[in-house]
Amino acid sequence: MTMQWIAILAALGWCLLQVITLLISSQCIFLMIEFRSDNEHKLYQKLLSNFIIYLFYSLFILPFISLSLFIYGVINITEWCELKPGLWVFAAWWLALFVLSFSLSMKKKYRI
Repeated sequence: MTMQWIAILAALGWCLLQVITLLISSQCIFLMIEFRSDNEHKLYQKLLSNFIIYLFYSLFILPFISLSLFIYGVINITEWCELKPGLWVFAAWWLALFVLSFSLSMKKKYRI
């Protein structure tokens, strides 16, 4: 019984953390200002631009997925390992944020 209460408090903390990650994701929109360039004539330029756009959208979707997986794991929790899927999606969010910033820096560096 106490494990369920601790899990509920952890879920509330996780909700707050996901709201913060969503706010960070919304700040990434400032990275996207003047993103599209007019010289995207080659295939790899268009592919990189589309890849960056999809990463940008995934930054908004992943906190919701992580939150739902974490809350689903809290319901009738018996072991702490049931919360791992939510943690993995949160790690994927950090990876997507890193890859987005790296891709944008590559786009600026090579003026694609």
